[in-house]
Amino acid sequence: MSYDVIARKWRPQTFGDVIGQTPVIRTLTNSIKANRIHHSFIFAGLRGTGKTSTARILAKALNCKEGPTATPCLKCVACDEITRGVDIDVFEIDAASNKGVDDIRDLKEIVKFPPTRDRYKIFIIDEAHMLSSHAFNALLKTIEEPPSYVVFILATTEVHKIPTTIRSRCQLFEFRHIPNREIEEQLKKIADVDKVVVEDGAFSLLVDAAEGSMRDAESLLDQVISFSGDKVKEDDVSAVLGIAGRRAHVQLLSAIADGDGGAVITILDELEDKNTDFLKFMVRFGSFLQEALHAVMRKDPDFFPEDFDSSRLSTEDLLLYLNILVQNEASAKFAFNARVAVELIALKMVFSTHVVPIAELLSKKKSLKTDSAPISTSERPVKKETKKQESAKAADSDKSKKQKLSPREVFDHACESFSHLRPFLASAAFTASNSSVSIAFHQQIPRLIREEIEGEFRDRLGRDLARNAGHTVDVSFSYSIEKKEASRQDKLKDHPLVKQVLETFGGEVEAITEKENI
Repeated sequence: MSYDVIARKWRPQTFGDVIGQTPVIRTLTNSIKANRIHHSFIFAGLRGTGKTSTARILAKALNCKEGPTATPCLKCVACDEITRGVDIDVFEIDAASNKGVDDIRDLKEIVKFPPTRDRYKIFIIDEAHMLSSHAFNALLKTIEEPPSYVVFILATTEVHKIPTTIRSRCQLFEFRHIPNREIEEQLKKIADVDKVVVEDGAFSLLVDAAEGSMRDAESLLDQVISFSGDKVKEDDVSAVLGIAGRRAHVQLLSAIADGDGGAVITILDELEDKNTDFLKFMVRFGSFLQEALHAVMRKDPDFFPEDFDSSRLSTEDLLLYLNILVQNEASAKFAFNARVAVELIALKMVFSTHVVPIAELLSKKKSLKTDSAPISTSERPVKKETKKQESAKAADSDKSKKQKLSPREVFDHACESFSHLRPFLASAAFTASNSSVSIAFHQQIPRLIREEIEGEFRDRLGRDLARNAGHTVDVSFSYSIEKKEASRQDKLKDHPLVKQVLETFGGEVEAITEKENI
């Protein structure tokens, strides 16, 4: 006889067997009891949370000889055949391999005929989001107004890919992640029935690795039993799944609390030798830190092992460690080497500044106020300045005066802040006196550049010159080239061809340049 895997052996057969989906099950059972059965459903959620199993149970509830009933008998022909997947009136369709328009046309032909034996003709479309857009369009009218004897159940892990036109015609049920506590209870029940001894730490690893999926948890348990036999240890699960157990988290936290970077590296080396997935380890270590923080705040004596000195950890320390992990987690996922990223995060925790509790700081501040000695207010004799000191002060004063920048240096510094104007300003003639500065341009300056020079640059240069000189300095600009070429440019602007272009296309003449001869 072939081996029946745990996931199939423990597949839910009634609504009461479904774990962790209380809102969904309650709604379905109440609708059956009230005879308010909808013609189309969408079961959406994570893999392994019971979508297809619930669809089969709903099919049995509707087609049971004693039904429609919320508690199918599991003994009649319909219940037995639906359980084995061979019922003539219940169609399980894999949308991944039957996603075309032709497949939907075949389905619509089947819909036309009433059930051969059962009460309802039920279509369970698994991974419904894999249907093509044309297939959805072909199904739209049928799913909106099917015959009274037809029920559609669409199961999907990606409900956002189901068109809104389909979703609006169905009752949507969200299958949530199954809580870890309920998964662990189910695994313990399975282990007891199969007479397998499993350590608590091993259960914890299996539950965390399942990530809310009951089927994944059962499959992983099946795998580690094949590896370990009738006694499953935490180290066995770590070896098979490549994930670190609670012991590694405690050891790493202990090394961090001791400020021992060498011990941290040794622990990570051991994890690498076991082919540990460091990104998953980082996520699990973050959860462990959160649990440790809660334990310290609640003063839970049973959270840490007996040989772990939890007095080394304060709430502030754990908050700091968690903050470092949260801030660096996203970048670690894109690091060139996950081991290096996790090592960097752990060493940051080791060498982070020790956090002093606020109460301790306030206590120290209070003691400083009460215990500090009064400051002596006795006056010291004032010594008369010697001639040597007076001459030194005078020299310093002269030196400070000499340190003032020249107007040209102030101009150059201002030019550095306007790098895009520098080509025009560098070629300008600069003259300065005690109260004024004149800048003369001997080339054509575009209008926009000129406006910026006479606006922002003038203001900046004027402020800098006034600050340097200690009084207001006037800044003026001149454009000698315009005087020489004004008459020539006026003639060119009055040219008939130029006027015609301006009248046709609009605009204005900003500058006139001569084309070089080639």
